[in-house]
Parts: sequence; structure tokens; C-alpha cells
Amino acid sequence: MLKKLSILLAVPSLFCLLTACGSDNDSGVPNVQLADNVLIFTDQEIPNFYLQEAIEEGEENPAARLSGDIMGRKITIIKLSGKTNHFGRDEDLRYIDYHATVPETRVWISEYPDTRDLNIQTDDTGWWTMYIVKDTGQELDFSFIYEKEEWITTKSNVITFADQDDTDLAIQFIDPYFFTYAMLPLVEGMMRANGYPNFFFENAMVVTVGKSWGSMHDDRLPHGDPGATVNISPVSEEYIGPIYFTKDVIPDLNQPDVSVDGGVTWLNMPINGTYLVSAEKPGVNYPTVKFKITSADVESGVQLYIASPPDSLEGDNDSPPGEL
Repeated sequence: MLKKLSILLAVPSLFCLLTACGSDNDSGVPNVQLADNVLIFTDQEIPNFYLQEAIEEGEENPAARLSGDIMGRKITIIKLSGKTNHFGRDEDLRYIDYHATVPETRVWISEYPDTRDLNIQTDDTGWWTMYIVKDTGQELDFSFIYEKEEWITTKSNVITFADQDDTDLAIQFIDPYFFTYAMLPLVEGMMRANGYPNFFFENAMVVTVGKSWGSMHDDRLPHGDPGATVNISPVSEEYIGPIYFTKDVIPDLNQPDVSVDGGVTWLNMPINGTYLVSAEKPGVNYPTVKFKITSADVESGVQLYIASPPDSLEGDNDSPPGEL
């Protein structure tokens, strides 16, 4: 990744590379200006015309992008798409519609901060899309940052992409009123009453321990895998947690393990650390999620680190909602 980025930076304009600007040529191939959401992560030279052609054909036939052969070059174009779920409760503390989304949310890649300048945003339906032009076989690690004026800037866990599309990404984007006037006072009050008298919220890292089918795109609720416990590496006394959410989606120091909600949080994570989180439950296998918490996040205003289903701790337990 760093090698690729250094190659990109060697040219006059990183913005031009990220947006794949056209250039004059004598080959007779038309110059094409690619959209801002087409990001180039290869140094193989190929006219934008052929990239655009593969993207357009790929809407009906994804193999046009994913075959690993674009004009004789080992290039793959993957499509990434996801939605921002409007998460929390309203001013009357009623749950916000599970299907509600947040339009006009800026989405960018933390590992490539210049992508913020591209101003890729969710549309009127709350969905966003990126096309990633990459060397076939190359794996890319992305952490997405979601930001919107007056909302709580949120960063995802690290997600690895190879040669396949991923069009069911999601983030639980916390309602700002709910966060500021309900969740924040609740958490600070809980901590100050339980051995942390000087506690002030700095950040939170959140996962969902869920069923195999758990996803923000799946209407089956609750999607938590009750009875599981979580583990984190590295272990440190510098942060607080894990704290499990109750079935009512409230963090509670007295909750002993994962509830049917599935939520787990750690508070005030140290900066400039990488954290690996997994879960345990007899007979169930879980993946591991990775978070990177950096000083650049602080500068960008990130307060929440959230791994949202289906890219959180969804194990292989396929039992129905609410069951062990």
C-alpha cells in the first residue's frame, strides 16, 4: 500500500490520479474524465476510456471488471457500495426506523486521506459507491470515515478487499441528538458512579457480536449472539471495557456477556494503537476485526469507531433471532 501511494505521489497531482484524469495521447483512443468515485490503486498505464468501458459494462456483467484482464493488463475494478444507517432514538426516545439512512454524508478512506477532498457522499437514499482500480491479486485495507456537519464523525474497522465486489457495506451512524443528550450523559454518569469519578468521554470502539446472517441489510432482529464473550489484543489498563449492551441497547457495567442486541464497547481507547477483537462461545467460530486508532483521527474529529454488521463479529451460529 505505501509503495503504491508513493508511486502515486510521484506525479504532479494526487487528485488527478485519484480521479483518473484524462491525458492527451496519439493512439486515437478518446480522452475520458472519470468520476471522482473512481480511485486508481495501480501504476499500470491504461487509457481511461477502457476503464470507463469496463465500469459501464460491469453494471450488467461484473465479469467485465472482475476478470483480471482489462485490455491485456492484470487489472481488476471492484465496486464498493454501502449505506449509512441512521441509528439511535429520536427526541422522544423512540427507536429510529431501522431502515432510515443519512443522505449527504461524506465517505472517505482513512489510509488515503486525500480521498476526503473528492467529496464522495451518500445519495438521497443514504447509499455511496466507489470503484477501485487495482492490480489483480492485490489486497487493499480500507477504514472508512463518515462525516456530516453536526453529526458524530465515525470510523469503521479495517476491511480487506481483494478481487470481488463488496456492495453490502454499512455503518451505524449515530443520531447526534441521541448521542449528545441521551447516550453521552448516560455513559459519563454510569462511569462516574462506578469507580471513575473523573471520567469524561473521549472516544468509543464498538462491535456487534452477531449471528451468521446478521447485517444492517437484514430485517431479522435482534441479531446479537447471546452468551458470547469478547477478547481484545492488546490488553491494557489504559482503556475501559469491554462493556456489554443490554437487550435494550444500553451499555451496562452489570451486563455479564453479549445480549440479544450484540453490542459491545470499549471507552477512551489510546491513540496510535491497533486493536484486534474477537469473540468466544462454545461451538461457535467468530472472525477477528481490526481497528486502527491514530492521531490523524483526532485531527479529523473521529469520536466513534464502529464495526457494523455484516463486517463485525458475525459468527457461524445461524440460529433464529433471540435464540442461543
